[in-house]
Amino acid sequence: MHMPIQFDTLDYAKRLASAGVPTQQAEAHATALGDVLGSAVVVHGELAALERNLLGEIKLVSHNVDTKVGALELKIDALELRLDTRIDALDLKLDTRIDALEHKFDTKLDALEHKFDARLERLDLRHGADMKHVYWMMSTLILLNLGILSKLMLQ
Repeated sequence: MHMPIQFDTLDYAKRLASAGVPTQQAEAHATALGDVLGSAVVVHGELAALERNLLGEIKLVSHNVDTKVGALELKIDALELRLDTRIDALDLKLDTRIDALEHKFDTKLDALEHKFDARLERLDLRHGADMKHVYWMMSTLILLNLGILSKLMLQ
């Protein structure tokens, strides 16, 4: 799209002729200058049209970018939801396994405690008051071990 520049070649030729340039030469100069200005100079209307075209292209590109960003945000949200679901499932599975192990250890420790209690009672009957101290120390050791074990399990 090329708009002609407002250049009066006839007026320019007349001015050259009035300045002493031969008429034929003045007309040739005017025609040549008109051609050069018509093809090499950009006029305001051309710039305005180019600006409108560029603004339209920028709006189109901006709309396309916004659409793609929106699609990416949806994909990211879906991925985040999937990951959260998987993490929650793994967390539940891990909690279940830890609870099962804790129950298993508690059961075994309770059985051991009863076993020790029974043995200590037999020893206490045999050895009297001295065994009360042993019983107390063993109970303390068992409780300390239970505390250490539960601490290890919860970490």
